[in-house]
Amino acid sequence: MPATAGMPERPAPLVLVTTPAEGQPFGSHAAIAADGQRLLAADLSQRLARLGAAVAPLPFVDPAAGTAFHWGRSFVQRARAALDEGGGLDAIGCAGGGALALLDDGGLDALLSPIPGEVVANNRFSADAFVVAGDLDRALAALEACETDNAAPRALNDAGFAWRDLGTAAWARFDVDTTLDLALLRLATRLEGTRPLGGSVAGHLEMARLPGDRPLEVPHLAAIGAVLRDRSAELVVGGRVPASTWQVLESETACRVRCLVEERGMRSARGTGQPPRSILAALMRRSSPAELVAELASLGDAVVLDTRVLMAAVAASSDAAGWPPEEERFASDFGDASRVATPWLRELTEAAAGASVPFLFGGHALVSDGLRLIVAAAWQGR
Repeated sequence: MPATAGMPERPAPLVLVTTPAEGQPFGSHAAIAADGQRLLAADLSQRLARLGAAVAPLPFVDPAAGTAFHWGRSFVQRARAALDEGGGLDAIGCAGGGALALLDDGGLDALLSPIPGEVVANNRFSADAFVVAGDLDRALAALEACETDNAAPRALNDAGFAWRDLGTAAWARFDVDTTLDLALLRLATRLEGTRPLGGSVAGHLEMARLPGDRPLEVPHLAAIGAVLRDRSAELVVGGRVPASTWQVLESETACRVRCLVEERGMRSARGTGQPPRSILAALMRRSSPAELVAELASLGDAVVLDTRVLMAAVAASSDAAGWPPEEERFASDFGDASRVATPWLRELTEAAAGASVPFLFGGHALVSDGLRLIVAAAWQGR
């Protein structure tokens, strides 16, 4: 990092940037998402390097190859190798390839600047990016047991590191995990006040075509925007909605909002012995996916639902390996039931497509910064 007046230059932090596994079928929802994540990982790596960080890749291992990916063991192994090669480092971190795409350079610099004994994360309860400084042997020992990077700040805090959350910085928590997240990122490029994206990323967002030769667009965007602007309408939201997004819905929409917050931090809570639980999943189990859609549709004029909470509750696990396959999850977000083989998710997707009000399915990014982007688009006429 650059030296400040009167202070010695500090060694650059090392950041490992995750990249998705190869092998997704050409033209699939999963391939579009993975290609976008690879481009975003390259763009993030370049931005981190310009700010003075040392950067190294952290590839996912393909589960089909017979070796399950355990984030903590993989991270620590590569981190120790990089530290042995580089030497002199006193800070180390990790960033998901799809993370921080909309965070400006000031926020990125804050991420790279923990003081000794501190971890800085974009979300301290469920991180997509973090950097820790100080006793790195103690830090790596704490991180090795983490099944996912989401739990890293909590594990470090338990090991005695103070934590600082960048969640109040604009768009710090936006993370591209899915094809729908890429569509939300494309929407962001059309809005005022968001960070311009690099040429390769912007090109992919504009050129990517969904199965059926459809453009990469957020489903029902205009209809949901009309609900947000209508003082007589009501929006129904369910899932891992953070307080910051709830505040935006309260203060920047004309409609009423009915919000059911469930299982925030469920991925960082893995290993606690408590399986994910959901009121909506319980209702679905006692009736049917189609009846859940009908009930939600009766409550408002549009529904935005974090379906990963349902998946986790049905599987009794926050590990996505137990959920419907990636392609099915991503296809469901776009109402593409033809690519969904899991019976309950196919029924849910078909019912939502035929519902009397627009339904938008997605993951955590949708019900956090994604909803904020949709609200901004509603008022900017996008």
